[in-house]
Amino acid sequence: MYFLSTPQLRPGKSLTIFGIAGSTIAQIAPAFSFYFGMAVIAAGAGIGAPLVILVAAIAMTIVGFSVAAFAQKHPSNGSLVTFLGLSFGGVIGTATAVLFTAAYILLLASVMLVVGGWVADSLQSFYNIQISWIPLTIIFTVIAWFLTISGIDRSTRVATAAMIIEVAILLLVSIFVIVNPPAQLSAAPFLPSSISNGLEGLGLGFPLAVFLFIGFENSVALAEESEQPQRNIPRAVLTSIGLMGLLYLIVAYCTVEGFGNNAAALAKSSIPFMDLAQKYLGGLAVLAALAGFTSAAGTLLAGSNNLSRVIFNSAREGLFPAPLAQVSKRFGTPIVALTIPAILALAIALIVGIGSGGWLTGYSYVSSLGSIPLIIIYGAINVAVIFYKPLGLSPLRRYVLPVIGLISIAIPFWALIQPGQPAPVNLFPWIVLVLLILALLYSWWKVKTDPALPSRIGATGPGALAEESFVETTVTASSVTNEEEVSESGSSLAASAATQPEESAEVDKQATEAKELVQVAEAPQADQEDDEQELAKVAEAPQADQEGDAQEPDSAGTKDKAAQSE
Repeated sequence: MYFLSTPQLRPGKSLTIFGIAGSTIAQIAPAFSFYFGMAVIAAGAGIGAPLVILVAAIAMTIVGFSVAAFAQKHPSNGSLVTFLGLSFGGVIGTATAVLFTAAYILLLASVMLVVGGWVADSLQSFYNIQISWIPLTIIFTVIAWFLTISGIDRSTRVATAAMIIEVAILLLVSIFVIVNPPAQLSAAPFLPSSISNGLEGLGLGFPLAVFLFIGFENSVALAEESEQPQRNIPRAVLTSIGLMGLLYLIVAYCTVEGFGNNAAALAKSSIPFMDLAQKYLGGLAVLAALAGFTSAAGTLLAGSNNLSRVIFNSAREGLFPAPLAQVSKRFGTPIVALTIPAILALAIALIVGIGSGGWLTGYSYVSSLGSIPLIIIYGAINVAVIFYKPLGLSPLRRYVLPVIGLISIAIPFWALIQPGQPAPVNLFPWIVLVLLILALLYSWWKVKTDPALPSRIGATGPGALAEESFVETTVTASSVTNEEEVSESGSSLAASAATQPEESAEVDKQATEAKELVQVAEAPQADQEDDEQELAKVAEAPQADQEGDAQEPDSAGTKDKAAQSE
């Protein structure tokens, strides 16, 4: 049976709903996502940016319902790979694994650039300490690798703690703005009329607002290491999107209000929230810089865990080479699936960062390229919900919501691939197209050489592993029962062997007694026969005497005749 040798992760402690949601929010990285996203969203939508973020939050919640439906039915470390493989077969499932892996390696590379670059710039800005981002990127990457290797519970705790710090600082600055706004607070940021250029402004800001939620699927890949995954994973997905949507709305509204609802002033700021932190916190604005660092560090940890579990599960099910499913004997983590992507991502980060002339430019290139295949997978999940009947969803959740989600995903996808973009961004769609073709060719070859591959997709999730455990337990119990029966039989045989001499003696004794009884029973008959024989002899005796007497005269007469003759 395939499952009996299946590698399994061994967490020191299973993740609770709090740990799962914390890891997911950490990967979404609200601080640094908002730092870099808000300025671009505001450039397209003006002071109506909070309303655009609200629309994006609703759209991503709809997409989240699709992911949650699969996670409830088939919780698996394979995450979106498993869901699409179950829906569309082995070729699509394997191709999804390739695209997902490529996308996340690129996104991790972009985060590595931010971790090192952000710290380098912060040291320069606040303390006038000059240090290159390159060694910082390498150092923080190695630290993150060690934390992820040492256990999911430890790395998740660190990521969650980092997330709490960044959220607290975001809310702290927002509270200062609400308490002491430069002008009277207004509801204008939530009015459709506040969006610059109407639908065009919405179209420009919406794709970037959607990118604020990338990583919401993180919790799905933690299924095997979580408590009650069929219940907790779907809740973590939707809770994370909801909480992040609420946080973004608060912080975006306070940012707009902090700039006095002035779209022109907002557009001039490269990182509006940092400008507000310096205005309201003064020398403590370094806390906002700290939030940016903890945000990037948290998403590096959470994203590495996410990707490694998907790679591990894909290798375990035969989609990728088997060595990628190797588990650390000491920590119970997928050591190979954590190490190889980290090395590749770090190499990409250094090459692109140095080649593009700086970490910030390199970040924008690598993150944009990595987002394209991930957005494709998000869209495919909505299509899968429509065609995968075993989910048993209502018409609203099976047809209406996925279609809305698909449309919502199509808008940012078009923003990433639309013609007329500057180089090298205009090459990104073609790069992804080549990657997609290569992924499909590899998938076709894998399925052709391994026809059983499609049946293994989704067969190693917590539900399947639980069934496997039941089978193994049953087999073990049966073996124990058989062993007990054999033992009892052996004991009986041994006891029989031990008592055999006694039983043989008893049998001999009984046989002897039986013989004696038979002899006793036969004795009268024998005596009677002897008596009859004696009586017969007595009866025959006179007759014999008479015959003897008769013979005697004859003998005398014969003698007389003989004498006369003489």
